[in-house]
Formats: sequence, C-alpha cells, structure tokens
Amino acid sequence: MAPIKFKSTKDIKISKKLIDQIIGQESAVNIIKKAAQQRRHVLLIGSPGTGKSMLGLGLAELLPKEKLVDVVSFPNPNDENSPMIRTLPAGQGRETVAKSKTQNLGSVKNQTIILFILVLLSMIAPWWVREQYKSDIMFAAFFLGGMMFLGIFVLYINLSRRMPEQKSQSPKVIVDNFKKKQAPFFDATGAHAGALLGDVLHDPFQSGGLGTPAHERVVAGMIHKAHMGVLFIDEMATLQANTQQELLSALQEKKFSITGQSERSAGAMVRTEPVPCNFVMIAAGNYETVKNMHPALRSRIRGYGYEVHMEDTMPDNEENRNKIAIFVAQEVNKDEKIPHFTKEAVDVIIKEAQKMASRKGHLTLRLRELGGLIRA
Repeated sequence: MAPIKFKSTKDIKISKKLIDQIIGQESAVNIIKKAAQQRRHVLLIGSPGTGKSMLGLGLAELLPKEKLVDVVSFPNPNDENSPMIRTLPAGQGRETVAKSKTQNLGSVKNQTIILFILVLLSMIAPWWVREQYKSDIMFAAFFLGGMMFLGIFVLYINLSRRMPEQKSQSPKVIVDNFKKKQAPFFDATGAHAGALLGDVLHDPFQSGGLGTPAHERVVAGMIHKAHMGVLFIDEMATLQANTQQELLSALQEKKFSITGQSERSAGAMVRTEPVPCNFVMIAAGNYETVKNMHPALRSRIRGYGYEVHMEDTMPDNEENRNKIAIFVAQEVNKDEKIPHFTKEAVDVIIKEAQKMASRKGHLTLRLRELGGLIRA
C-alpha cells in the first residue's frame, strides 16, 4: 500500500465512528461488531493502553437505541421496605414524576383552602351565635373553640412544610434516559459494590415519622443504568469475590434487586422489586488478573460470548505506518489544544512506535503511551 499523502495531519480524513478509529486490532473489531449484532458479552485480555475501553465505547455506539427505557421507583402501599419498580419508554419517567408532584401539590392546596374556610367560619361563628342567642357564655365558648381550631391549623401548616412524607407518594426516576442519543456506556472500573450493584441511602431521620420514604432513597447501580447498553469493567479480578458472584447473578437473570450495601445502614432493611439490567458486558484485564477472575463468571462470558486476546504490536509496513499517521490525526483532533503535526513530525512518532514495540520489524499498539507522547 502506498503511503498517505499529506502535508499535515489536518489533511487526513478521520472516521466519525469510534469503532473505525481503533488501530491495529482488526480481529477484535470484527468480534465487537458481531457481539453488537448478537448482544453477547466479551472478555478482552491484553496489556493496558491497547484500546480495550475504546472497543467498549464502539460497541455501545453500534447497539440500537430504540429500546431504551426509564426505570422508576414507586412507594409500595403494602410494604414500605419493598419499593415497586416500573419501566417506561425513555423520556416518560420525568413526565410521570412531574404529574405526580402536581397532583400531590394540588391535593395539599385543596386541603389548605378547606381548612382556611373552616378557620374563617370558626371566627365568624361566635359573633353570629352571640347575635342569635344574645348569650355571652355561648360567644365565649365558640370563640375559644375557634382559637383552638386556629392553633391546630397553624400547626398543620408548619408540619406540612417540614414533613417529608408529604412527598412520599411521588415516584423517583432511578434510571433516566431522557434524550439519550445512543445506547448507554458505563465504565465501572474500580467501582465499589454500591456504585456497581445499586444502594439504598442511609436515613438519619428514620424514626418518629420524619424519615425519607424508602423508594426515594433507592439509587440505581451501573448495572441498571447500563440496561440495553454496555457495562465496561477493566481489571475485573480486583472486584471482591461476592461482588463478582452477584454480578454473575445479574448477567444470568437480567434483573437485580437493589438493597442497602451497608449492613449497619437503615437501607439494609429495604429491598426493591427486581430492576432490569439486560446489558452487554465488556470485561477486561491482563493475563495475570484474568486468571484471578471468578471461574463461574469467566465461564459464563466464554460460554455465551467471546474471549479476545489483544495485540501488543503490528508489523512495520506501509499500511500500518499509515494507521499510525491516522492515529496521530485522531489524537490531535481529540485534544483540540495542540497544533496539527507535519509529515516530518509524524515520521518521528512512527520511529518512536518502532522503539516502543521492543520487537524488530514491528510497531507498538500500546497507543495510550504513544498518545501521551503526541500530547507532550
């Protein structure tokens, strides 16, 4: 193949699709395209900086977005510690919450108006009774009764402003896909169990009727937010064994209830109905960390998906030198702060790619390191 002709990297055409911007991993790219069509999980094994997370982003870009949904948590009238879960078409979650809040506000306003009318009547009644029955005793009795009613009314208004249960009937959107243009992608690398699997927040005002309702304390995990999208986890083996086991359950069932992750928290008493989590998982790691993965989890991915070994280098030929030039152009455009490289500057980067390969007749594919050199 002839070399690309350009004076600077500004002249090099760059694909708008992320999957086409991945350099030197043709086999992995083909598998990712198949995985997107078939909605299968992928295990990527290779060195850091070879494009694993970019493959995950590329897969998310290829997935259809018409099936995205919002997930909403509702109060359960039969068991407050078991919030109900409902799915709605993407964008309708916010509308549902807004309508509910409007209805609740209208109900409170109506109650306030009725009480205000009753207060007026209680203030007018003593004078009407005095005029009707010509009795000061009747006037005093009705007047004291009216003042007591007025005190109760003021107390009710103050409590209604402070008590969170006034909002308890309003649902909460826990997964919001409003105006999302593509399937979601979440990088859960290094995430703790609560962020990954969902959590129920601790409520310091749980007693005395002052507490926040359980359904409002529910927080969706990345497995739920990645529903119908992609969940990417690098260095999978760093997750605790029990977390990997629960992740395996979520993969198998495609739904996972949310409960408090802290045993001492009030949230530990709460467990929602199963929340949908039908995601495509991209698990990644180097050869050593993958060996320490939960065996059943790795078996699940291999049995129902693909295991891909990333390339560290590619042959030093004209076609692959062109790919390095394209990579330089992509990095310049992505950074938006550094000037475009001349042809001579690109040649210097190619020489560095040869050195970094540590293998005669090859170019490195550890492009994170090469990208750092370009930005430097």
